[in-house]
Amino acid sequence: MTDNYTFGDNDRASERLRRLAELYEPESRDLLARCGASAPWLAVDMGCGPGWSTRLIRDVLSPRRTVGLDASERYVAEARCRHGSALEFAVHDVTRAPFPFEAPDLLLCRFLLTHLREPAAALATWGEIAAPGARLLLHETESLASDHPALRRYYELVAALQARHGQALEVGAMLDGCLTTTAWRVAESRRLPLEKPAAAMAGLHLANLRTWRQAPHARRAFDPGELDRLDASLERIASGEEAGGVVVNAVRQIVAVRR
Repeated sequence: MTDNYTFGDNDRASERLRRLAELYEPESRDLLARCGASAPWLAVDMGCGPGWSTRLIRDVLSPRRTVGLDASERYVAEARCRHGSALEFAVHDVTRAPFPFEAPDLLLCRFLLTHLREPAAALATWGEIAAPGARLLLHETESLASDHPALRRYYELVAALQARHGQALEVGAMLDGCLTTTAWRVAESRRLPLEKPAAAMAGLHLANLRTWRQAPHARRAFDPGELDRLDASLERIASGEEAGGVVVNAVRQIVAVRR
């Protein structure tokens, strides 16, 4: 059964991923810088989307070869156009072996495992294809909290939507346990409590809402009137018309080493 990516791969979704990459670049850059890998031979970005995190890998670590993988043909085509020949991109389901290369020595996974039904199985597969001593870098959401009722309600709805597909919004809280039966040894596991501007977060969520609410299962599961009101409230927060404060987003960052 194929994993369902509820946030889409259209132009609106692509722009959201660009803004997401900008918002979390400082934490992602720091994770890459402290991972202990210098000029890896082959670095792979798992679920690369339009390639923003792939480019960040190249900028921070200067790998000999940098490859981004994504199941979306649309995103891979966009990434190739945006980032030129210095980076490679390929269409591939990262939960399945074999991969279109052998033995990477660095793997980055950012905001991907939340969209998988079986994150532990994916982590085990990556351990099977990685080189001994390879580094695996994970950055995933552990919790999201806000004092604003619209943001709180959005998180409740997305959690319910993902649960319907066997996925976990707050997958970061599970990751240490998921790695215990794999070929990976956890070298570092950090919980980072981040405060992100509600306006920026609402802009991201609004793009998501306008994508996933069109799906048949969302139409059946949720009240369209409530979604209209939520859309309007998120738009006011995103535009600055309505104050939203901050979103407290705890993320889990893990550096694991292939045994």
